[in-house]
Amino acid sequence: MPEISELTYQVVAYTEVPNFDTDICVDWAFDMVFLGFDTPTLLVLAGLDKPTNYFQTIEYLKAALRELKIKQKFGDEAVISYSSFFIAQIAKEQNIKENLKQVYNFCQAKNYEGLIYDFYLLYWAWGDLDYGQEMQHHWDGATNDNIEAIVVDTAEQWLKANAEQYAQHQL
Repeated sequence: MPEISELTYQVVAYTEVPNFDTDICVDWAFDMVFLGFDTPTLLVLAGLDKPTNYFQTIEYLKAALRELKIKQKFGDEAVISYSSFFIAQIAKEQNIKENLKQVYNFCQAKNYEGLIYDFYLLYWAWGDLDYGQEMQHHWDGATNDNIEAIVVDTAEQWLKANAEQYAQHQL
């Protein structure tokens, strides 16, 4: 299976993401072209100027996904797909706080989505600890000394639990 852009996990879930930033679609298309994919719509999408027009960009995205035979995600599959991009970054210990914030914001925007609610709680726990509180009530046992490790471990566990849906998209 050819390698695909990690941004695929975000773009296939755009319908479930409130206030989806379509500039990501341009980045995704550029990545895909760089990885060797070449379809007419993908090339147009990669060449759009930012900031993008939402409606125009979404039409190009839909067409590019069809051309590449990449399935859009809806419902729980979309939540897992979109979140997995950020959670995988956390598991790799890359920009942990920023990626945690992205999952927190998505959870909140999705009406406290249960599939990612642990990350919502971890965000609050870390926030309380950052503001000097010695104790926090959002995550049992979390302290300043171990919060980062707890977040990374939770991300790793979440990826394993959702491995089937997190698996690479088929092309």
